[in-house]
Amino acid sequence: MNDLPNPDPFQLPVIPGGELEGVLRDSDVPVVVDFFATWCGPCAWIVPTLRSLAETHGSRVRILKIDVDEAPDLALNYRIASVPTVILFHRGTEAGRSVGVEPERVQKMVNAAVEGAPGS
Repeated sequence: MNDLPNPDPFQLPVIPGGELEGVLRDSDVPVVVDFFATWCGPCAWIVPTLRSLAETHGSRVRILKIDVDEAPDLALNYRIASVPTVILFHRGTEAGRSVGVEPERVQKMVNAAVEGAPGS
């Protein structure tokens, strides 16, 4: 069964917390990080918004997920007090934050960052 292609082309990658700093340092586009937990029901509610943004903006934004239970030090470092928390990084610096399920807020902050990014 694992040989089948993923039917969802906008499946959001989950990365280990230790990779985040490198991603932020090396990215030429805004990076959206969804801090979530597998046990968190509302965490699933923001995923359709993030998938829609990935589809709309393509390579002009990078959208990732980090499981706070797998990266507790990173969650502490970024002051993640509840999940879901979505943080937008632009040029490696936090440029926006949404705590809870706030699809409109996430859309606005990502759209603004992508429109202000070079080459957009």
